[in-house]
Amino acid sequence: MTRYIIRRLVSLIPTLLGVTVLVFLFIHLIPGDPAIFMLGEHAAVENVERIREQLGLNKPLLLNLEAAGQAFRGEVSIAEGFKGFFDSQYLGFLGRLLRGDLGKSVHEKTPIADLLKLKIPATVELSLLAMTFAIIVGLPAGIISATRRNSVFDGVSMVGSLMGVSMPIFWLGLMLIYFFGVKLGWFPTYGRFPVDLSLERVTGLYTLDSIIAGDSQALGLALKHLVMPSIALGSIPMAVISRMTRSSMLEVLQEDYIRTAYAKGLRERTVILRHALKNAFLPVITVIGLQAGSLLAGAIMTETVFSWPGVGKWVYDAILARDYPVVQVAVLVITLVIAVVNLAVDMSYAFLNPKIRFE
Repeated sequence: MTRYIIRRLVSLIPTLLGVTVLVFLFIHLIPGDPAIFMLGEHAAVENVERIREQLGLNKPLLLNLEAAGQAFRGEVSIAEGFKGFFDSQYLGFLGRLLRGDLGKSVHEKTPIADLLKLKIPATVELSLLAMTFAIIVGLPAGIISATRRNSVFDGVSMVGSLMGVSMPIFWLGLMLIYFFGVKLGWFPTYGRFPVDLSLERVTGLYTLDSIIAGDSQALGLALKHLVMPSIALGSIPMAVISRMTRSSMLEVLQEDYIRTAYAKGLRERTVILRHALKNAFLPVITVIGLQAGSLLAGAIMTETVFSWPGVGKWVYDAILARDYPVVQVAVLVITLVIAVVNLAVDMSYAFLNPKIRFE
């Protein structure tokens, strides 16, 4: 088991290196000078040169072949040529990442690492509640639909799942805002917490910070702000989990050991939860893991619609402001999170299925 975990962690290295190459080249796929795109066509020449120097755009792209040629022709020493050969934009970008230097936001003039610390807790809190909603609703709906196949509940559940998969998140978010925020006034329509109230920041998760502070009013307000965004963000994972649970359960319920369990006189609840669900859960846990990773992509639309101050809204604003260093770091963070979630899902297989652990 330990060797498998180590092997999987090592396999992440080439994946992440490949992502750094793609993310780095992303800024160079833009026609023209990226510095001019960031500052605008009418920017002062000295400002453009400053951005080019800050981002290393005045260096060779991948490797400095000119320095190698100078060393080969004897114009510089071999040591200087070797050092200059690796003085390139990509290797400098990679070196900064390895040192933990994520750069500075061109638009906000602030270190990206500091901004990331402020934005990640908001997205994590929203994603956790959205996935909790998706599992609490989707898993029981799939189980009941499988055990009551072709019933009214099964039909309604599958139609609801189809609608959940089909509806764009931004449209669902706008409908929730219109009906439950504007018309009924049940929930706030934007933001994460009332601007006129303060809460001591401990973890960055407002619900948890409210519990730590023992402030029930703040906890209620934080949850009210979370309800509509989490429903909008969790709608697609909920539908996918429901349909996968139903499909997997239907397959397992046809097995001989299930009929044997019923023949022994076991209660239906025991057969479903202890025997059928346990064996049907492997594909379901895979879907849950994949959907958990995809929540970050969906969070861009959800956070934009609800003005939620998380990573998704941050990336959206950075794209509009042409703040490409922020976009680069955000893509790397999203990739890392998805890779870690997939690894955690693979690890869970060994605990759900002893055969995998022994093999």
